[in-house]
Amino acid sequence: MALSKAQKTWIIILSIPVVLIIAGGIALKLYLTSDRLKALIIPRIEESTHRTVAVRDISFSVFPRLGISVEGLKISNPNGKQFEHEQFLSLERLLIDVKILPLLGSRLEVNKLILNHPQIYLEILRDGTKNYKLGTAGDHQQKDTAGISTKSVGSLLLSNFEINDGEIEYIDRKFNSHAVIMGYHQTATAETRPADNALKFESQVTIDKLSYGSLKTFYLSEVPLTADARLTLDFGTYTLTLDAVDAHLKDLPLKVMGTITQITTVPFLDISVNAPQVTMGQLLSLVPTDLLKAAKGLTSKGDVAFSLTIKGEFSDSMDPEAKGSFTVANGTIQYSSLPKSISNLTLAGTFDRPAAPIAATGIGSFGIEQLSAKLGSNTVSGKLQVTNFDDPLLSASLSGTLNMNEVKDFYPLEPGTEVAGVLKANVTMQGKVKVPAAMSASGQLEFQNVTVKTATSPRPLRNMNGTITFNNQVIESRQLAMNIGESDLGLSFTMKNYLGLVMEDSTHKQKPNASITLVSKQLRTADLISGSAVPETPAKKSTAKTASQGGLLPGFDIDASVTIGKLVTEKFDFDNAHGALSLANGIITLKNFSVNAFQGTVISKGVLDFSDPKKRPFSLDLDVHGVDAHAALPKFTSVGNNLFGKFTSKIKLQGNLDDTLGLDPQALAGNGTVQIADGKAGGVPLAAKIADLTGLNELREIGFKNWSNSFTVANGRVNISDLRINAGSTDFLVNGSQGLDGSLDYSMTVKLPGSVSDRLNLPGIAGELVQFLKDKDGRVNLSFLASGSYSQPAVKLDTRQQQDLAKKALLQKGDEAKKKVEDELKKKAEDVLKKLFKRP
Repeated sequence: MALSKAQKTWIIILSIPVVLIIAGGIALKLYLTSDRLKALIIPRIEESTHRTVAVRDISFSVFPRLGISVEGLKISNPNGKQFEHEQFLSLERLLIDVKILPLLGSRLEVNKLILNHPQIYLEILRDGTKNYKLGTAGDHQQKDTAGISTKSVGSLLLSNFEINDGEIEYIDRKFNSHAVIMGYHQTATAETRPADNALKFESQVTIDKLSYGSLKTFYLSEVPLTADARLTLDFGTYTLTLDAVDAHLKDLPLKVMGTITQITTVPFLDISVNAPQVTMGQLLSLVPTDLLKAAKGLTSKGDVAFSLTIKGEFSDSMDPEAKGSFTVANGTIQYSSLPKSISNLTLAGTFDRPAAPIAATGIGSFGIEQLSAKLGSNTVSGKLQVTNFDDPLLSASLSGTLNMNEVKDFYPLEPGTEVAGVLKANVTMQGKVKVPAAMSASGQLEFQNVTVKTATSPRPLRNMNGTITFNNQVIESRQLAMNIGESDLGLSFTMKNYLGLVMEDSTHKQKPNASITLVSKQLRTADLISGSAVPETPAKKSTAKTASQGGLLPGFDIDASVTIGKLVTEKFDFDNAHGALSLANGIITLKNFSVNAFQGTVISKGVLDFSDPKKRPFSLDLDVHGVDAHAALPKFTSVGNNLFGKFTSKIKLQGNLDDTLGLDPQALAGNGTVQIADGKAGGVPLAAKIADLTGLNELREIGFKNWSNSFTVANGRVNISDLRINAGSTDFLVNGSQGLDGSLDYSMTVKLPGSVSDRLNLPGIAGELVQFLKDKDGRVNLSFLASGSYSQPAVKLDTRQQQDLAKKALLQKGDEAKKKVEDELKKKAEDVLKKLFKRP
């Protein structure tokens, strides 16, 4: 049916607004380009936030829906503060999709509000500065209350709100708190009606990884969380009601209910958190798997109850009160691969923190009123109460007997680990943990045939028997016996102020000190040191070296008395090792420590100073008496391979130990004397050179009655003074020095019997001159100069002696000619006299 003229007119009139809206939308779309939107929006955000804002792209649409899409949004942290992250917020994409037509009826219908991969970093510095606070608390109160009316609000419908793959990190450096949320996903709907004057909000949240704890340690680590929530916000009373929040913290179910009032000014919380019908398995699911070895198939049973109430003002300056309790009844824990369970587990405890200013200290408590469990055929029980976490006041007790042979039946040991024997414990402690001297502590540990072996310690601790007792000042044992590998140890010790090792005394820390008596029939150092050495890579050398130095000495003073029948080290075996040593402030003092070694006796005393890790000076006195030179000296010097006899020496040495605890040659200094009786020197390269030079093979091996010399050590060289070797008819006199690197610089005189004169074959000295080398006793004196190295010496005759021999020869020849003339004159005179007095 054809339209009348009037109908056509009205259609045109009614279409005008629609055409205008469409035309206006097209005009806005053409005008509001991405660059214009950035120029309009970004400066205003930067002005209000005092932060740098960056956007990769902004797009805008008007019809049929009002849509805004923002991509690559980044808002920086405030300038001038050392926050950990450069960005306060970053957002991969923000999409807002609003229906236009409902707006004409005063109804806001948001079809989509989507945030893709938001990253938010919330941080509080040590001085309390927050990166998420734009103004003062007063500014916020005024802004919050000024723009909100208590009258009814318009209609709102949020159909689809999404957050996809969000990340949130919260760091509070002032109060030592840290939380991380990874993989935050949320879907929600919201609606308001003018008649209700309230916002109804329904949401589903999934968090892939939630971690919470202190700046150093997470108490919860990468735990998943899911939650369904129904909330109501009353615009008349500004009250947020948690109608129902059902959450699962990993396997642990939680129900949260309550209200938050005064949300526009200072929020007041009245919230309860309960864990209904919780099992042991759900509770233990929060504990890191490496602690419970869940991979081995952990199952548990028992009735668990948990409740928490939070009530009070919550603001930048105040924390609300928090109270909670927890119980476990009829609990059992069992590993599927093991035959027995930890059973009869009973636990009851409480915790609380009263409402107080955030900066308040010395408040709060945690207590375990009851703890008991059955481990195999044994029962352990204990209690714990801690108040004032800033200056903790502790009260704790633990008692029980453990048959260690049964441990493997209810707890999975590491492969290669074996334990046996019986351990009995009864321990109580009470007092302020920061003041060890004021602690009231007492207890006793009794060991009966205890054996412990691990895969990394092939030499197990065996047959440990004895009792250790302690109080708040002293820990001691009258007799503690054990075997480690092939070694046996009997220990008696007393340690005072031992709590100083693990607790800080803020007022007057007293250093721990111990007195120890060690008696052993046989002690092998290899039994006390792990045999599994890990090769060092170049990148790890410095770290490993530092670690070994740091762990070289204990952190307390020691006075020790040692008696060892047989002491076996990597290179030496000693008998009857006994003596005393002390350790104080990093300085080890040896007190006449004596050992029988190499068929003789060695007594040492002195000081090794480890107080400075960069410099380790030492000063030692050694008294060596009657040791077998050939057995002992090769371990310390190459000369020892060629010497035999009874070696006696008094030595004083001082110097520094290097990073590997070896000697620093350039810093070594000292002096001493040496005596060797009834010995032999054979195969000495220097003697072989002299034998070749003189043609006397008997000099290659020298048997002697006595060897004596004194020496000093300085600048990397050993200076020898008056080394005298009495070899019967042959004597040696040596002076000079030998470097610690083996270099030689000696002058030496050899006195030979006159009977070797006809066999001497000396370069540069004629046979007839040999007689001038003899002393008044008829012995031939030879002088040599030695250089080169110990293994490859260079030997030559002293040229000064050759010059003296030539002078003597010339003088002797002159005397002989003069005598011959005198004899001839005398003879002629006699002939003349005979003629004068000749008878007829």
